[in-house]
Amino acid sequence: MSRLHVAVVGAAGYVGAALVEALGKQTRWQVVPVVRADHERHRTAGGYDVLINAACPSKRFWAEHNPEADHAETVDKTRLLREGWRWDRFVQISSISARTQLDTVYGRHRAEAEQLCSGGDTFVVRLGPMYGGDYRKGVLADMAADRPVFASGRSRQSFAPVDWCADWVAEHLDDTGLREVGARTTVTLAEVRDAVGSRSEFAKDYVDDQFPVTATGSDWPEAAAAIDWLAGRVTGVRAN
Repeated sequence: MSRLHVAVVGAAGYVGAALVEALGKQTRWQVVPVVRADHERHRTAGGYDVLINAACPSKRFWAEHNPEADHAETVDKTRLLREGWRWDRFVQISSISARTQLDTVYGRHRAEAEQLCSGGDTFVVRLGPMYGGDYRKGVLADMAADRPVFASGRSRQSFAPVDWCADWVAEHLDDTGLREVGARTTVTLAEVRDAVGSRSEFAKDYVDDQFPVTATGSDWPEAAAAIDWLAGRVTGVRAN
């Protein structure tokens, strides 16, 4: 039986790269990684059984200072993928921030992009905070480097390994509707910082809760597992 073609747009990104690897482990799929340089070639190459948009930028600070560029990369790009590519199923990789951060440019644009994704042939996946893989930015990276964290230490977040999130998406490409995905438990940012001995200060009294509100599974990861992972990062940063 021939394999189904799945294109991953944003294949060089943090989540995109993990999705390419996760899908490559399944015999069902013929994976087509799409990066910016070959975007047009793959767009005109033919139809895809599944088109995954993992290309929305994840730079919250950059979005606040470049709202027009973030809109182009998030909302306009989603529209172009849906209207300019041929696909049977569409999967939008979004963020829980589309629900929790509507007071920010980043959150509003992700929510707007989600609104373009309707119909029984579409699946929207909101991912929560992640770690592992080629992790370079975010609150855990700030803690590893003892940099200020611009959120309250009371913030509860559902840290989950990016590889686990990618495996979950790969197993659920036939789903429809909207699902939030992350750890099944939460941990506060203060608990993480104190457990690893980070010297980061919480520079903003803004409670940034990031955890799924749709049903989670009993086999989903524990958020506190991020502490052991971060402890190794803190040790490595200080050793250098």
